[in-house]
Amino acid sequence: MGKTGSILKSKKGDGLVFILILIFFIMTLAAMVIEYFRMDSLYQQVEYVLQRGVNSSVEYAMLDEYRKDGYARMDSALAVEQLYAYLHDSMQLDRDLNKYSGEQWVYTLEIQSLTANDDPPRLILKGELKTRSVFSFLTGEVRLPFTLSSSNNRIDEGGSP
Repeated sequence: MGKTGSILKSKKGDGLVFILILIFFIMTLAAMVIEYFRMDSLYQQVEYVLQRGVNSSVEYAMLDEYRKDGYARMDSALAVEQLYAYLHDSMQLDRDLNKYSGEQWVYTLEIQSLTANDDPPRLILKGELKTRSVFSFLTGEVRLPFTLSSSNNRIDEGGSP
């Protein structure tokens, strides 16, 4: 504290420079924290909407004619088709899975694998959310991986007595 106190009390103008450096450091730290929470919020929003799409695709593709006989089966091709329709219609992604806000690019979904099983009914989506940070001059593009799955299991009524 002794050296800091003497810098602040100096009449040469060193105190002003010290305060400006301190303000710059605090503002930079605040901007980094705000950017982190912006990226986290974007990731959570996209993950939530994607999970809804995966769930609704599985539910839509369930084969009802098997349900009455006690089986859970799904049309895998229909589930994949419904998921892509959801990505374009509900999430408003373009053909290359890019999201725009007005004319400005926001993010791209890069699907690495999409696995659909008929029995048991399951859809697994793996990929990355590619976006840019406000500090793109430092980090460039940011890739946030995700793995989402949905299954529809048959549960018989009853249980333990």
